[in-house]
Amino acid sequence: MLFFKWSLLVTLFAAVTTATPIEKRHVKYIAYPLEQVEHSSLAKRYESEDFYGYQEGTTRYLTKLKVGSTKQEVEVFIDTGSWALNFPQVGGGCNSAKRECAADVSFDPTESTTFKNLSKFSKIEYGEGNALGRVTGFKSTDDFYFDNGDKLPNFEFTLVNETIYTAGIFGIGPNKNSNVSYAQAAKKAGYINQAGFSLYASPGGQGTFLLGGVDKAKIEGELAIYKSTLSVPAISVTSANGTVLKFPSNLALDTGNPGIGLDPEIHDEILNEVKDENGKISCDKALSGNKKLQFDFGQGVLIDVPYSDVFYWNDKHTGCNTRIASTRRHGVTQNVGIPLIKNLYLTNNFETGKLGVGKVKHTDESDIVDFWF
Repeated sequence: MLFFKWSLLVTLFAAVTTATPIEKRHVKYIAYPLEQVEHSSLAKRYESEDFYGYQEGTTRYLTKLKVGSTKQEVEVFIDTGSWALNFPQVGGGCNSAKRECAADVSFDPTESTTFKNLSKFSKIEYGEGNALGRVTGFKSTDDFYFDNGDKLPNFEFTLVNETIYTAGIFGIGPNKNSNVSYAQAAKKAGYINQAGFSLYASPGGQGTFLLGGVDKAKIEGELAIYKSTLSVPAISVTSANGTVLKFPSNLALDTGNPGIGLDPEIHDEILNEVKDENGKISCDKALSGNKKLQFDFGQGVLIDVPYSDVFYWNDKHTGCNTRIASTRRHGVTQNVGIPLIKNLYLTNNFETGKLGVGKVKHTDESDIVDFWF
């Protein structure tokens, strides 16, 4: 969902022959804790049950940034489908200004001696059609700090007056401009060797947002590597009934999407397999046994998604819902989000314009290396 409207063009891609690191250089990296937050926690945290984009059953990736001379902690949602940063100012309006933004997601510029308002109005639009979301504010700069005291000086972001969402958006997608790309700024400052990121989430909902490297210990087998910035030419998805459904278009890997958007024909086939005699989705069918979807990304990479990640009872346990959505029409890019991404290891090297997808290995071990692709 959280594509920038300005960057909907899909980068051309081609599979790359090697997925194994050839050498290990002296690695420099920055690791941010990642939290996978469910709707119930979001609702409690932001004191709302009804807010745009965070309906019952949805999940987001959250991390914290330290901003300004007083190192204020600001919670933001990680979005691979965009590349800029925004977050509300204290007193700003969230949920389309229905309520004041929560303190955890807000920044007080009056408390920072290094804050600068660039006096440039900013309007950002995410998604499209009925899912279009707007964020307005002013371009600003301030220093961003890491846990060891190092900082990114004068990094640019939008300080938000009003947003349709409940928190700021941390766009981590590729951009060459070090003024607005967090990864490029970290490279320019000498904290990492190569601009890029990796994402890992554990079954317990914790994980790591890694800048400048890849954690090999979190990958089972080889990476499938593509010449791409967001979309990949996955081959097919296989339903629990064994039906192999070929993809007619690319998959865009977008953590801003709490669901999985699939081609209408694929969407209908998967849902029809778990409907009851009244034509309604049945959780008794969907959640019985160990059903799973299997995504074939090519290059030997198969990613399993349990049905429990895409089907769920509503809060009152009176009906069955799904996180699988249908694209607008046949053949358009399929925007797939957290229910799939949480079950894989995702890495993106901005320097080479290559993206890697691998089967995730859940372990406390770590072996962080530079990008080799």
